[in-house]
Parts: sequence; structure tokens; C-alpha cells
Amino acid sequence: MGQIIEGIDLRPGNAYIRNGNIYRVIENSFMKTAQSKGIVKCKVKNLRTGAITIEVLTDAKVEKADLNSIIMTFSYIDGENYVFIDSTTFETVEISKSRLGKEAKYITDGLEVRILKYGEEVLDIILPDQVVVLLVDAEEAVRGNTASGSAMKKAWTENGYEVTVPQFIKKGEKILISTSTDEYVGRAKDE
Repeated sequence: MGQIIEGIDLRPGNAYIRNGNIYRVIENSFMKTAQSKGIVKCKVKNLRTGAITIEVLTDAKVEKADLNSIIMTFSYIDGENYVFIDSTTFETVEISKSRLGKEAKYITDGLEVRILKYGEEVLDIILPDQVVVLLVDAEEAVRGNTASGSAMKKAWTENGYEVTVPQFIKKGEKILISTSTDEYVGRAKDE
């Protein structure tokens, strides 16, 4: 058995084992009232199933999960699997598209991601905060709406996903998108 952590000491990013599952803390809160010793609630992600839940961990003592974080680069798609490679050891990891979930829409050639592993088990993929995507199509700007810069239109990425962009963005441009909010951030700088 590994290191024991009390519920009150859990912070975002911490990983722990409870009831045979491995969880990563996304958010935590502590509420204290005059007549109670305090309530600890954590928004957690089950790293084996991908489910996000709220757990009450007031008096809980959990085992710390020692996760390995490896920087890997997306290489290619093999059927329904996305293949990532470690550029120093040349180790490859395959993750199914269904396991990636919404993250799959941001995976493009050469994208560096962090892969979380528990022993040899691949648990999660962590994308950069922002990614560069190529727009392969965009609606035409509506005449008269471009002056304020606040009008938006639909555009589609090379992976076929829809994104909302300002009117001045055109087909063929590269833009930055926030991976946490799925929103347009700005134009990508030329490299």
C-alpha cells in the first residue's frame, strides 16, 4: 500500500486510488459551518472510465496513485486507434478514438501531449491549453457585421469539427482554440 492522503489535503491534479478505481482531482472545495468540522467535496475524473463526479471526501483516507507523465507526439491513426510516440525512447502508445472522447478533435500531426500512465496502464491524455488548427471551410462574412468585430460565424477544422470564429477569419487560416472551452482564442502565429 502506498502513501495515504486525507481528503482535506487533496488538491487539483492529485491522483488517488479508491474502491479499485484511480481518480484525478479536477476541483476541490472545503465548506465550514459553525457546528461542523467542515465538508470536503472534490470534482474528480475516474481515469479508467472517464466519468466525472463529485465525491464527498470529508473523513476519507485514500491511497496516493503514483502516475507517470510522459510527453508524446501524435504520429498516425491505425484503424480506430491513435498512435503516439516518445521521441527519446521511441516507445509507442495506442489509444482508441472512443477512449479519447472530445480530445480526438484536437489531435493533428505532430501534436505533443502528456500521457498519464499507472504502471503500464494508459489512463489519460492531457492536451496543451491551446492548439493550432487549420480551417478547411468557413461561412462567408455577413456584410455589415464585420465593423464591430464581435459578430461570429461557423467554420470547420481539418478534423471535421465545427468551431465559432469572428467574421474576419477565412478558410485556409490557422487559428488557436482553447482545449478547455472549445472556443476561438486568436490567429495562430506563422512559424
